[in-house]
Amino acid sequence: MLHKLTISNYALIDNLNIQFEKGMSSITGETGAGKSIILGALSLLLGKRADTTVLKDKNQKSIIEATFLFPDKSLQNIFESLDIDFDKETIIRREITPQGKSRSFINDTPVGLQTLKELGALLIDIHSQHQNLFLKESSFQCQVVDAEANNGEVLDTYRRELQQLNSIKIELNNFLADTQKKKDDLSYYKFRLEELTKANIKEGELTDLEQESNLIEHSEDIKVTLSLADDFFSGENAILPQFKSIIQDFEKKSTISSQLKSIAERLSETYIEIADVAEEISHTNSKFEFDPQQKIAIDERLDLLNNLLHKYSASNEKELLVKKEELQTLVSNLENADFHCDELQKKYFEQEKIVLDYAKKLHENRATAIKKLCPLITNLLQKLGMPSVSFNILLNETKELQSNGFDDVRMVFSANKNISPQWLGEISSGGELSRVMLCLKYILAKNKSVQTIIFDEIDTGVSGEIADQMGNMMLSMSNDMQVLTITHLPQIAVKAQNQYKVFKTETADTTTSNIAILSKEQRIEEIAKMLSGKTISEAALSNAKLLLENN
Repeated sequence: MLHKLTISNYALIDNLNIQFEKGMSSITGETGAGKSIILGALSLLLGKRADTTVLKDKNQKSIIEATFLFPDKSLQNIFESLDIDFDKETIIRREITPQGKSRSFINDTPVGLQTLKELGALLIDIHSQHQNLFLKESSFQCQVVDAEANNGEVLDTYRRELQQLNSIKIELNNFLADTQKKKDDLSYYKFRLEELTKANIKEGELTDLEQESNLIEHSEDIKVTLSLADDFFSGENAILPQFKSIIQDFEKKSTISSQLKSIAERLSETYIEIADVAEEISHTNSKFEFDPQQKIAIDERLDLLNNLLHKYSASNEKELLVKKEELQTLVSNLENADFHCDELQKKYFEQEKIVLDYAKKLHENRATAIKKLCPLITNLLQKLGMPSVSFNILLNETKELQSNGFDDVRMVFSANKNISPQWLGEISSGGELSRVMLCLKYILAKNKSVQTIIFDEIDTGVSGEIADQMGNMMLSMSNDMQVLTITHLPQIAVKAQNQYKVFKTETADTTTSNIAILSKEQRIEEIAKMLSGKTISEAALSNAKLLLENN
């Protein structure tokens, strides 16, 4: 429940600090005193967007802070799902800076607006006058039926399964569209795959072929060089035998001088290396042959590979091989597309059956709940001054699965005899809509876990005995939740265990709104003023005192 509310620098409010009690509380005050301002501040705590127009002093930030008390741990799982520490005394704070920036905190943990909205929806239900328009929406009417039917878990599961069904449908549609387009080009893909397959590409062969082609291109010059070198080392005037003779000469004289010995050793080492090179040159020269036809074949292969690289925008053979694998997969998938399509359709129909089963369960639960709801709401409306009321809930099946199943929930209503019931969406009487809405909120309050409900002049268009009965309904609701009602009717205000007054004070410089809890004597005076106006008569005071004593 809402325990404390602190507001600073918001609209007409300088500083406001008020504590609320459990049960039913009424909030009264003259029109324009600032009741809607307090509701606006509370709406910010529940995730409504804000801007600097709410700042009373444009140079200071505005702070709205509320303390909520939880008698048990029923909301602990919700806090954990939002990654917020749970505390039986939870503080929600919202700050709006002069620069237009907004910051939100739950138990001093920074949170986003979406988190505020999700948690706020479980803490406070603010019923403002314009919300009567929701009454005309089939989705809201369905929400009331679902609350009575206890459809919460089934509806959540249904929506998850429906989301899965829609995902499969999108996948199937995309597959069919993509496959059809590619099927038209299947012969083209098969041609490209055959082209790459016939090429018999090997990774790294391009470099080898280029080297081989270059070698053949310069083969004549290479042969000349090899022959000259071979003749130089092993021909008629070969240098190696002469080199060998010089080494032997130095070796004979190596005992004479250490220097000559060193030269002999170095010459001997050099000879070994040169002889080895000469032997390799001789061997290469004897085996070296080149075939002009081989050069043609290599160049043709190089042309083929380079053309494929360009055609497939590849930089090497590895990328061509990857392209080939992709084409193999694509062609295989297209050739087996019918099988994959059958699998997806089978998956879709299986999921559709699951969704339909949950939709049928929702429908059955609603049908059972409607049998209880119609006489209950009829009875409540009769207590609210509609003795001849006719009320019914129609449950029609739609052709398509929607977020609430395949049901179209329509509430029909007539307040008078011999008048055919009309869909609530066609009712224009504000007083009738207010009473129907209160009855539906009464039903919702009994079935929802919301902690606090605030009625903002839901009694518009009613008076007398009807107002008295509306007050009794709110008082009954307060047994299960905290009820705050903003009202201009004394019949409703006196039902509350506590009464608050919103008032406005004016100075030469500014106007300020504030709120205060009323004592017993102050309540008598306030109720008397609501009965008779600014001039309070003794009769009005006596009547006010009697009203409070009898409620």
